Amino acid sequence: MMMDWDKAAALLNQAQHVVIVTHVGPDGDAIGSLLGLMWALRQLGKQVIPAVDEGVPPEFAFLPGAEEVRAALDGVQPDLVIAVDCGDPGRMGKVGEAARAAGAPLINLDHHITNTYFGDANLVDPATVASAEGVLDWLDRLGVAPDRKIATCLLTGIVTDTLCFRTDNVTAAVFGKAQRLIEAGAPYSEITQRTVMRMSFEALGLWAAVLPRMRLEEEGILWVAIDRPTRQALNYNDARDGGLVSLLISADRARIAAVFREKDDGRVEIGFRAVPGYDVATVAARLGGGGHALAAGCTIDGPLEEAVARTLALLREAAREGAPVVP
Repeated sequence: MMMDWDKAAALLNQAQHVVIVTHVGPDGDAIGSLLGLMWALRQLGKQVIPAVDEGVPPEFAFLPGAEEVRAALDGVQPDLVIAVDCGDPGRMGKVGEAARAAGAPLINLDHHITNTYFGDANLVDPATVASAEGVLDWLDRLGVAPDRKIATCLLTGIVTDTLCFRTDNVTAAVFGKAQRLIEAGAPYSEITQRTVMRMSFEALGLWAAVLPRMRLEEEGILWVAIDRPTRQALNYNDARDGGLVSLLISADRARIAAVFREKDDGRVEIGFRAVPGYDVATVAARLGGGGHALAAGCTIDGPLEEAVARTLALLREAAREGAPVVP
């Protein structure tokens, strides 16, 4: 945990042109935090440009301000960069590189335990359930009261990262903050219907194609690999798996779940999930990634078969060192 409140306040006070970026392959917390903070800083009179590689995924296009998010930055000269929900600089992608090219200071706002504290000011609290919760905490210090737009974005981040308040880090305080956002106008039912309770038809087709290949190791590791030929045959170009890894960890015999996705460049993107009592963040970190004990990820070199074998060896160690909190 590192909370440089005073440094962050000083950097923000000195800035007028702000670029906010988030991680590649953004989820609901990434986009919700990005847009919620954008609207809040505009309340403070800042000129703000939000950006993320490849833009906003379709399922989050309903969020206010989503149409303003840039997929690339060209010739931008900010005097402050803010990264939200990024555990390390590489997660900021090409827009992060472009934003930092001008040499502006950076505020790093995140909640991942594997964060590398890469900011000039760091607002990193692993106790928060989502970066969106961290944004709300910062707004409280800045004296910004969430309006309906801010509240909708931030509640989306909290809802998606907690799977509708089902993760083991949800506390009474988190429910209290969610209540505040709902009272400010965030449409909780609409958010859940558009995010946690919805998936694309194309993702469903991908699941149908790859689930017959899933494997359960004796240590309780349930995994499946998605190779390039399968994706190409289905014309599936989404950077994500539609939540497949979350489905796998819901199986009663699974202790750790992993989905391996072969990218077009031959590298392998891996998503991990675990039940309470196990730690996949350590595995992800050893492979150059990061995340939380129960949800983490990384991208490693292929070929796919070697990536699977290398990763399973680490996952077996993690499985032997853990024990389920709920048998």
